[in-house]
Amino acid sequence: MRNNEAYISNLKAWNLDDLVDHVMNTHHAYLKANYPLIHQLMDKLIVQEPTNSIAKKIKSLFSEFTDDLARHLIKEEEILFPYFKRLGQINDKASFEPASFGSLPKPIEMMENEHDDSHDTLEQIRKVTNNYTPPEGASPVVHSLYYKLKEFESDMDIHHELENEILFVKAQEIEEQFEGKK
Repeated sequence: MRNNEAYISNLKAWNLDDLVDHVMNTHHAYLKANYPLIHQLMDKLIVQEPTNSIAKKIKSLFSEFTDDLARHLIKEEEILFPYFKRLGQINDKASFEPASFGSLPKPIEMMENEHDDSHDTLEQIRKVTNNYTPPEGASPVVHSLYYKLKEFESDMDIHHELENEILFVKAQEIEEQFEGKK
């Protein structure tokens, strides 16, 4: 496991364009590859243990979470991140083009609120799973599921810290330099 503090600290020096690519190619790619796997593990567990109320609760929470996550990633990848990349390529005030959605504070606030909501849902899953601790005698599927859920939450924590504390801040700083100063 990487040292998260050092990882985040090193990324502060990166330019906006590279940060966007890194978030998409590392964190968004990880999420898209792993949430279907977690769903498969949950489905397998429910088939093996159809009366397992914990498995059903996890499935309900995680399904709602991934539905929201899919919409969130689309907003970032199709709306915000292309604008961030344009901001990162501005050379002078004359080349600044405002976003079609207005300035960044409101969309960023919305993304950060969605990040908070996802953390709340993952916290609920963590509580339901007793901090991802399989019960004694649990099947290998439960062990795999809990391991993947814990890993998933860890990546989400890093991913959101990177976006909230570095990516969104850099984008707003650049926008503020040029906004309305054509």
